[in-house]
Amino acid sequence: MKALLCTLILGLVFSTTVHSLRCYTCVDGDCKTETQCPAESNFCKTVSTPDELKRTCEEICIPGVNTYCCMSDLCE
Repeated sequence: MKALLCTLILGLVFSTTVHSLRCYTCVDGDCKTETQCPAESNFCKTVSTPDELKRTCEEICIPGVNTYCCMSDLCE
């Protein structure tokens, strides 16, 4: 029974894949470029003002005036 349990636990550990967040980023003026973020990125960050639009992958994001943060793939 212990061997079966250990085998099951090891199988779960080794079958787990790391999923990187995907965000829209701005590349050459196109701010709908799908980007695979680095593993340490937890947020998609969008800064939107009348003069500019910036989208990036971020480890930390603090929402505020004109700054939006989300934690799901390709969120806006």
